[in-house]
Amino acid sequence: MKEDKRNHKIKSDYGMNDYYRSYKSKSNNPVSKELYSKIIKDFNGHVRKKMAIKGTEYVFPFRLGKMELRKIKTEVKIDEDGNIVNKLPVNWKETNKLWEENPTAKERGIKIRYTNEHTDGYTFKIFYLRSKASYKNKSMYQMQFNRDMKRTLSRSIFQGKIDAFLK
Repeated sequence: MKEDKRNHKIKSDYGMNDYYRSYKSKSNNPVSKELYSKIIKDFNGHVRKKMAIKGTEYVFPFRLGKMELRKIKTEVKIDEDGNIVNKLPVNWKETNKLWEENPTAKERGIKIRYTNEHTDGYTFKIFYLRSKASYKNKSMYQMQFNRDMKRTLSRSIFQGKIDAFLK
């Protein structure tokens, strides 16, 4: 029998139209779709600023979990078998440039990595904590953070405005 190597993720995406439709069906006096959209965008912008510029945590209402920023000490280690374990983040821009200039480096899988000297070797990550949440099937949910939030967070870290809890 052939082994099934597919990734069986259940994807169910909901967007602004779905949320507005639900709101409209439950509300006695709903606001216009344009105003609803503006309110949601302003609120999400506020949460994004709170996380990415100030570095504070955000607790979701109705016990839906918590978002927080943590820092992890990343360094090169040697495991029990004598193999090098390098979990530093990959600098893909420089790695791709190296691979274009040197095809043998690409064949060998050589990667250029960030050392994060500006943060004393710490890597920052945004975590969504479901442990404080009270809803069913917690393992079925995940949260992905958009590129704008990650870029703003990166700028704040480089400017030294943010520090985080150790993991």
